Amino acid sequence: MTARLWVNAILGIIVSMAAAILRERQQRRGKRHLEAAVREKTEELDREQSRQGNRNQILEMMLANQSLGTVLDHVANLVTADSPESICAILLRHGTRIHVAAAPGASASMLEALETPYAVPFEIWKGAADFLAPEQDAAWKIFISRLTGPAPAAIRTRPIGAVDQPLGALIVFDRTLPGPDTEALDHAPKLARIAIEHSRFYDQLDFQAHHDSLTGLPNRVLFEHRLTEALFDARNTKSRGAILFIDLDRFKQVNDGMGHRVGDLFLADVADRIRGALRPTDTVARIGGDEFNVLLTDISSAAEAEAVAERLRITVRQPVNIEGRSLTPTASIGVAIYPDDGNDAEDLQRDADAAMHCAKSLGGDRVQAFSTRNSALDRVRMDHELKKALRERWFTVHYQPKVDAEGGFAGMEALVRLNHPERGQIPPNDFIPMAEESGLIIPLGAWVLDEVCRQIVAWNEVGLGLLPVAVNVSPVQICRPNFAEEVEECLRARGVPPTCIELELTENLLIGSGEETQKQMRYLRGLGIRFSIDDFGTGYSSLSYLHRLQVDAIKLDRSFVKSIDTDSGARRLVQAMIGVAEGLGLSVIAEGVETEEQRQVLIASGCLTMQGFLFSRPRPADEMEVYLRAGRRTSGSDDLRRIEIAIAPALFPLEAAERV
Repeated sequence: MTARLWVNAILGIIVSMAAAILRERQQRRGKRHLEAAVREKTEELDREQSRQGNRNQILEMMLANQSLGTVLDHVANLVTADSPESICAILLRHGTRIHVAAAPGASASMLEALETPYAVPFEIWKGAADFLAPEQDAAWKIFISRLTGPAPAAIRTRPIGAVDQPLGALIVFDRTLPGPDTEALDHAPKLARIAIEHSRFYDQLDFQAHHDSLTGLPNRVLFEHRLTEALFDARNTKSRGAILFIDLDRFKQVNDGMGHRVGDLFLADVADRIRGALRPTDTVARIGGDEFNVLLTDISSAAEAEAVAERLRITVRQPVNIEGRSLTPTASIGVAIYPDDGNDAEDLQRDADAAMHCAKSLGGDRVQAFSTRNSALDRVRMDHELKKALRERWFTVHYQPKVDAEGGFAGMEALVRLNHPERGQIPPNDFIPMAEESGLIIPLGAWVLDEVCRQIVAWNEVGLGLLPVAVNVSPVQICRPNFAEEVEECLRARGVPPTCIELELTENLLIGSGEETQKQMRYLRGLGIRFSIDDFGTGYSSLSYLHRLQVDAIKLDRSFVKSIDTDSGARRLVQAMIGVAEGLGLSVIAEGVETEEQRQVLIASGCLTMQGFLFSRPRPADEMEVYLRAGRRTSGSDDLRRIEIAIAPALFPLEAAERV
């Protein structure tokens, strides 16, 4: 009994110990399984986080507008990272390259057949244009065999884009057996599609921003960019280049007479001809309307550029057949050579433009090379610079005071000046005739009047009062039907009383004035604006016109005043003109008074208002303000002359060119 109890007790202990050992082993095994599961899940999360980070990086690359090839390389790497010993190829239907990425562990033999590590020429698979169709599997295998050698390869293909609008395909291939399909293989085509569509969208925007919508040619922005680059290269290589400025003759007649649709077809045809007649390295751009610019790089001589221009002229003048109508275009072409005619883009474009206008002024349908010795080109160049001067505010207004017999202030005359950034101050006699001829005198004259009105208000605000100012008016301005309305509107906008303004007209304008001019003058005089006749005595004086137009004053030309103290004939002539003016009730102003002797003779002859260097040369507004503050507190010409000397002792030498 006792022995059996001992046996049972021992067996119980053994069973308990075995059960404890078994439980412990199960716990350890469960712990290991749990640890393995946690480790596996952690690694899976890490891989997913890495993939997500890579996907985000690809999206960020797109937003940064990195190249499509670079983005697709990263997309392909997503696949190869999960498929060791594989190569991922991304092919674009309308592209020119095949993008290929290889896993870091890929064998060297897999890459030996590739012409470059990451790109293969498009021509390798151009026979498989319909690669998404099932029957093209054989073509894919041919392509892959060329990449990886003759050994068979397992292929996994994913389309990029919709079935009805395929953008490309993604292929993964292995030397032996295919690897398992991965999440990356599903995500990569979607990322590739986004990258391709994003790239095409921005390519389209970039094209629209830098090309003409009608002709597809580069626009002015892209042309100037290429010109700047070409000049940089030409300076480094000591090579020559040229700009051709092409303008179609009488295109406005086609556009207005046959409609804009025909005009557009006409321009598109001419653009194609010009483009087809040039080298691939040359650039032709439509810069606006019927104007084209051509950039020729790496030319041997000016003669070569002129020969190209002549070839283009002949090419352009071939008949154009549009909707059953035959039109024969012609072109005026200007040529400017680097570095002969200019060292920067602006100079070359200006010179080519000037040469083109010269060709047009000679009848058109011709080639004209730029030359600084060509007087016609000088005029065109001045016309170009006047336009630029108006745009960039090179013009300023100077003021010359008028004084009475006692030396007191009696008003002032506004005189426009052109301050060229390279050529310095250009005298009005050099640019006013050109401005009148080109019609630029109209916007220039409007700007001068507005600037004068602005300055009158500014002087009044600083306590100098409302000062009377005379403004020169060109015949081109006053002959326009709406001139009086524009003057009235300018005064109203600036808040200047009409009595502050005097308009100076040339004598020849009166002789040729028609009813419209007289009507304008009568209306403006009714507002309170005064009129004076400038340079009186130099034209064909007509007393009847003086009386009919009811002007207020005449200005004796400086040519009579300069010898009035030494030439008795000149003195008698001046006295006669003063007498006529008095008889008609007109005031008399003498211009160009430079000596005290001239002043005394004029006073003795009855002329009581004068202007000239004896009192002050024309001054900018800020200097004129100093003069006015000092001069208004004095009387007598000697006092004014001392003020003149004190303000600017030697700034303005008395040169004939300045006495305008």
